[in-house]
Amino acid sequence: MIKDLPKIEEGDFREVINSAIAEGRHIDYLQEVLKNYEWYEKEFAKVFTANGEPTAVYIFRVTYERKPKLWREIEILGSQNFEKLAKMIVSGMKWNYDHMHGFTIPGIEKKSESNLEFFEPSTLLEFFAEGWEDDPFPTYKSNEIKICQIDYLKHPILDFIFDFGDGHEFQIIYKGTRAIKSSEKKTMFPAITDQRGIAPKQYPVYR
Repeated sequence: MIKDLPKIEEGDFREVINSAIAEGRHIDYLQEVLKNYEWYEKEFAKVFTANGEPTAVYIFRVTYERKPKLWREIEILGSQNFEKLAKMIVSGMKWNYDHMHGFTIPGIEKKSESNLEFFEPSTLLEFFAEGWEDDPFPTYKSNEIKICQIDYLKHPILDFIFDFGDGHEFQIIYKGTRAIKSSEKKTMFPAITDQRGIAPKQYPVYR
């Protein structure tokens, strides 16, 4: 069991935002940013669990959305993080891991209450690769969340996207856990244990 749940590395985000609001700068925009950030924190807290098993092997079925018959079954240790899962998904497609990625907890969103054109229509429960900076507020990163820290009984399905330009989208379905075998080493994980379908080329040549 991992007692310490993930924390957002927010730095001086709140201090800077509140200071700008106090100075009368971009008040409507910044207040909306804070509201969305507080919603993001509160809702993500409901997604996490401290009861996961870091020593267990977690099993996922990962399906490529453009070709539903193309899937990979991946086993990964509960103590490993989502960045390792992302790399294994990309590796299972025989692609280069050369773009950013993101995970989404589907079905949970906050509709924008602002009429400002700068805002997306909704805020989602998403977390991204380290270095992602396109959001107006700090977000969780995939190297900060352990596989065992998501409550899959409540959230058995996650969405995954690799390469925001080409938009390679996947659905991740939680299949369960098992105990690691005495013959298995931790270095053997994550691993692809079953698969169907041939992945398309990452960069097709069009003539």
